[in-house]
Amino acid sequence: MKTPVSYQKELRDIHEIIDRDFSEHLSQCRAFLRQPSVSATGEGIRETAHMVKNFIEGIGGSVELTGDSSHPIVYGRRYRSHPRTLIIYGMYDVQPADESSWFTPPFDAAIRRLPGLGDCVIARGAVNSKGALCGVFNALSAILTVRELPLNLIFTIEGEEEIGSPHFEEFIRSHQEELTGDAVVDFDFSQDDRGMVSMHLGLKGIVYMDLVCRGGKKGGPTETSIHGSASAWISSPVWRLIHALALLTDRRENISIPGFYDNVTGPDKKDKRLLKQLAVQFDETAFLREMKSLCFKYNRRGVDLLQRGLYHPIININGFHAGYTGTGTKTILPRKATAKIDIRFGPDMEPDEVVEKFTAYLHAHGLNDIEIHVRDSYPWSKTDFSSPVVQTMIDAYRHHKIEPEIWPIATWAAPYFTFSRILGLPVVSGGLGHGGRQHVANEYMTVSGLRDFEKFVVTFLFKMAARAA
Repeated sequence: MKTPVSYQKELRDIHEIIDRDFSEHLSQCRAFLRQPSVSATGEGIRETAHMVKNFIEGIGGSVELTGDSSHPIVYGRRYRSHPRTLIIYGMYDVQPADESSWFTPPFDAAIRRLPGLGDCVIARGAVNSKGALCGVFNALSAILTVRELPLNLIFTIEGEEEIGSPHFEEFIRSHQEELTGDAVVDFDFSQDDRGMVSMHLGLKGIVYMDLVCRGGKKGGPTETSIHGSASAWISSPVWRLIHALALLTDRRENISIPGFYDNVTGPDKKDKRLLKQLAVQFDETAFLREMKSLCFKYNRRGVDLLQRGLYHPIININGFHAGYTGTGTKTILPRKATAKIDIRFGPDMEPDEVVEKFTAYLHAHGLNDIEIHVRDSYPWSKTDFSSPVVQTMIDAYRHHKIEPEIWPIATWAAPYFTFSRILGLPVVSGGLGHGGRQHVANEYMTVSGLRDFEKFVVTFLFKMAARAA
């Protein structure tokens, strides 16, 4: 699909406005990043929700704060009777920033030159995902300096994504009749440090759990940790939890739970074609470098490697805590051990099935004293390659001289299922721009990438409108 000639000039004009006003756009993003919005603690959440509300009102939209009052969903509309309506999903919350190795304070949004990347904004949320969210509103404001927006827009911006979106599904279901549109887009930085774009057409499901083993009837101290020498007579909850974790997989990390793979679905014919094309583009060496790793865990290559990683369920241990972890020596027998794990799975497995099989397996091994606390979960999501919004995004990348790597599914998680499986709408995520170090110290976005991202958002919106015309 080609952009009509009349739109071509408007695109150039708006892209030039982004260049002209970019220092102001960058300042607005840095101000947004300086406002903490840590959903795990609630720090700054309501203040940030009001900033997003002001963004929407600033482009002439109507807004309400809904959902949980302590972590509001910012629900906005800007409707002008255009042929197409686009729902924009986003998140304004971030992970905690308590790591000690930040170059600069995590909410200073300082600019530093990073090797091979140029000037970067260092901040919690820079890439995940407040930098891009602010960039969307910068792009919309740039359009409005020239003309009316080409689409009707609905905004669903949440403040709980980093804690599993506990109120988002309820919000979607309760507003189902109002949330009518053509598609859903989650605009995000999608380029790696080489400038390559990865475009995903679905997401794996996830279940996140805490496993807790305490001293009690099956052994171990019950009231407090005791002297380590007592392990001569008293069993250890720590060892019990370690043995439980060891039962979950074999040494190659294949899941050992009987029947766990019964409903695993591999790629269909369309996805197999995408995997073959992706294998030609996929640079395994660059991917490992991006992942800060030396090798893959599977002795596979090409399509076989990609299919295994994308469609095979995994159990990951995020953290393990027990007893004394300070400096020096302290011998104790801890009364409690805790592990945080996540289980990721593709179509057609479901969270309830995963929890049921996991729980039954531990109980079958006599480990029913290990507490299983499900913190959050997302079902899987999938969008068809032939969907018009997918083709529009591909066309927008090509307008900017980039051919995207198209992944049939991704290994990360987000509440896209609420749109694809409840509302029945296709969902895409993407955009130009690069950032990195999500969830760890020195999270960053490149300054030049923010500029490219804003131009991409404009291009995509115009092409979506042109497709309608």
